[in-house]
Amino acid sequence: MRTHQFIAGFLFAIGLACLTAAPVISAGAGLTVSGEVVDLACYVGHGAKGPDHQKCAQKCAQMGQPMGLLTADGSLYLLVADHSNPSPYSKARGLAGEQVEIKGEVSEKGGMKALTVDEVRKK
Repeated sequence: MRTHQFIAGFLFAIGLACLTAAPVISAGAGLTVSGEVVDLACYVGHGAKGPDHQKCAQKCAQMGQPMGLLTADGSLYLLVADHSNPSPYSKARGLAGEQVEIKGEVSEKGGMKALTVDEVRKK
């Protein structure tokens, strides 16, 4: 009987671990991430970034292309607006091609990292 209880408890623990290992990970609010605001169409498609690409990045941002934050270590975050305060996100879009610091909540789902823009400042 104890063996059956042990096995049942073990299987329950494994099932619980699988449920808690959901594909959404949150690093929490208030994290500050530094890097370059890149337009994802050009960066993901061609690796375009840096000062030589700044004018194109700004044009892509104006056309509504999705924007990201590329860090010095090569991490890439999709930038998303806070529904209750989209102004900082709009400001970040206006800084396409620039080095910035963005404060916000980092989350991940399906291998994609996202950064909700709560504050942004040019470096």
